[in-house]
Amino acid sequence: MRGIASLLVVLTHIEVKGSQYGNGALRGFSVGGAGVDLFFIISGYVMCISTYNKPVNFSQFIIRRIQRIIPLYWLVTTIALIVYLYKPDLVNSSGGETSIFASYTLIPNGKKLLNQNGWTLSYEFFFYFIFGAFLGKGTIKAMQVSSLIILLLVLTGLCFNFNEYLFTFFTSSYLIEFVFGMGCFYLFDKKVIRIGYKYGVGLIVLGLLLFYLQMVIAIPYSEKWRGVVWGIKVLPIFVGLLSLEGLIRRSSALIKRLLLEIGNSSYSLYLIHPFTLSGTALCLRRLGMVSNPWLFTVILLVTSLIIAHLVYLYVERPLTSLAKRRYGVSKTAGRI
Repeated sequence: MRGIASLLVVLTHIEVKGSQYGNGALRGFSVGGAGVDLFFIISGYVMCISTYNKPVNFSQFIIRRIQRIIPLYWLVTTIALIVYLYKPDLVNSSGGETSIFASYTLIPNGKKLLNQNGWTLSYEFFFYFIFGAFLGKGTIKAMQVSSLIILLLVLTGLCFNFNEYLFTFFTSSYLIEFVFGMGCFYLFDKKVIRIGYKYGVGLIVLGLLLFYLQMVIAIPYSEKWRGVVWGIKVLPIFVGLLSLEGLIRRSSALIKRLLLEIGNSSYSLYLIHPFTLSGTALCLRRLGMVSNPWLFTVILLVTSLIIAHLVYLYVERPLTSLAKRRYGVSKTAGRI
């Protein structure tokens, strides 16, 4: 699912590049942003499953998340900073003020980041702090209390209108998607419900149908409902794929192995692909190869996947290992 989510995000940005270069690549592909919603649901689920029955406290949990996320993010941000200092118009060319402080701290202030994709990490860490604060009482208690807090925050945001950015951030409907993920952990891993393969396939079809209708009809909705509206569409696909876990585990299909590899390198792909897309598109323009939208799309996608996998193997993994050795925590914290 991480592989699918990262592919959706990359394809969305290829569509943007296509419009910039006037070749209509993936024109009308408006649902790729659902990759972010899927990532948030996955995060809620994985944080529960990776801490369940493990003696981990708040500080251990947060340190593990910092070790996993920050090293590569800071490296990519620093590269973007060098570009920004040399030629500012190459960073966030669509407009808006860029904040170096927010770029490194991930503290939201309404300004753009040097690597704008980092905006999702601000939501991730906000969720981590809420969830981790109650881990001392066990994963189930942390899941229950953090879900209640998030639901109250989202409900506040939906009921009241304030133009303050921090209010908008801390009450964003995106947060509800972490609750969806935690709920799926409780229902599936605690064996509260069981869904057969046929129903799982049906749920996936339902989710795809909802997104198809969104593309065809383009039902309007307020931006503050974004996480709820898109989260509800992604949730059936997530639950459907969870119910197919046994079947997928036994499969030796090439597409499964490919998506697993893309999933492993999904974080590198998410952070690196904006640079890859920009550089590759510039090269294609100089070579006179931007007029064919399909060729343009394939080259940008394949190049992004290859470079991201190389970054994962030779940059992300070594950086993460170094961070764990240098700033390690007790082994009893488990692998989070």
